Amino acid sequence: MSLEKTESLLKKFDYTYKKTNDQIEVRLGLGLRVTADFFNSEKVVIKESLTTWNFLTGTLDMSLKSALIYNFIGTFILSGLFFFGFDQGGYISPTLIFLSMIFIVLLWSSYYLTKAEHMKQTLRRWNEN
Repeated sequence: MSLEKTESLLKKFDYTYKKTNDQIEVRLGLGLRVTADFFNSEKVVIKESLTTWNFLTGTLDMSLKSALIYNFIGTFILSGLFFFGFDQGGYISPTLIFLSMIFIVLLWSSYYLTKAEHMKQTLRRWNEN
């Protein structure tokens, strides 16, 4: 994989990216970044991460895998608090809140996963030899 070839194709297709030493960080919007590390020319490492102010982690920086685990554990903890904290005769059912939280986490998780994997495949395809 060639750093120069990748950089020229990112420019050609108008991606927002940042080059530092042997790394290229592609900014995909909504706090998602895909980083390609060209330190070892035989094996390029491509990783994704979420930066602050995104829909899955809020103000925390972490990898996408960690964010998925964090959100599913958090959803079950918050849902448990809602189940025990709400009066059962109210207007909003705790089950509805639980299902809404699961839906939101699944929606944003699938969005970020799809976007990151698409960019990783694009980088791999550009640099096949």
